Amino acid sequence: MHPNVFSAEIFGHTLSVPTYGVLVALGFTLGAWLADREARRRWGADAPHARAVLDACFWALVGGLVGARVLFIVTNLPEYAQLCRGDGAPRSAWGALVDCTRVLRFWEGGIVYYGGFLGGLAGVALTARRRGVPLLRLADPLTPALAIGHFFGRLGCYAAGCCFGKPTGIDFGARFPPGSIAFSDLANEGAMGRRAHATPPLHPTQLYEAGGELLVFAALVWVRGRKRADGQVFLAYLVLYPVLRSLVELVRGDAARKFVVPGLVSTSQALSLLVMIGAAVLWLRLRAARPA
Repeated sequence: MHPNVFSAEIFGHTLSVPTYGVLVALGFTLGAWLADREARRRWGADAPHARAVLDACFWALVGGLVGARVLFIVTNLPEYAQLCRGDGAPRSAWGALVDCTRVLRFWEGGIVYYGGFLGGLAGVALTARRRGVPLLRLADPLTPALAIGHFFGRLGCYAAGCCFGKPTGIDFGARFPPGSIAFSDLANEGAMGRRAHATPPLHPTQLYEAGGELLVFAALVWVRGRKRADGQVFLAYLVLYPVLRSLVELVRGDAARKFVVPGLVSTSQALSLLVMIGAAVLWLRLRAARPA
């Protein structure tokens, strides 16, 4: 695990470049390039649809960051409300303002993928409307890019030690050292001593999902070469990713995730079900629009 690509003391301050941020930036850049390349190949470089793709990538990034943060705040609302109320100790107006603005500090951690997905989709929808391009036509070249970008994001999670799994019970698994999110969470829960050299072997759920995203990417590329209507690649993602995420959730062990049914159905599994319902609605729409 390497949480920082680079770390150095400069003028008495530690400057660090987090691996997570570098990998997310790499995933976004590669995904945007792949989407633009596919759009140019399919429609031609000067086609309005092709020119809209990079614009959609930018607004998907903006909407994704906002959505990912908002959903995290919603699922952790009591904790953030407590920050603004304080612990009863006297605080200056400035101190209260600083505590409340922690809700905006996404760089300190605290984002939820499904919030990012919905926010990103909203950004793409706004771009499609502004450019006069059908949403499903624009979504198809972007969808494989989403999967490959998410692959790099999960590698970043592994480097940071977040989104970790349950103990494996055997020697197989990932051990995270002191300073990692996994180590801190388990130590705070009393699952191990703070003087331990590493966590017990945990399911490397980040790598499970990263590997699954590569398979999803390959499947989407296969569907893309055989699609008969706009939206079929996007539809495939709405089916494949929720299945992958629901399976990975079975062995997730981090305390940050929330449950709709305590101990049984996580928030992400519930959202996966809703996404699959959306896929069914989209499938019916595409089927109805198909010429007889």
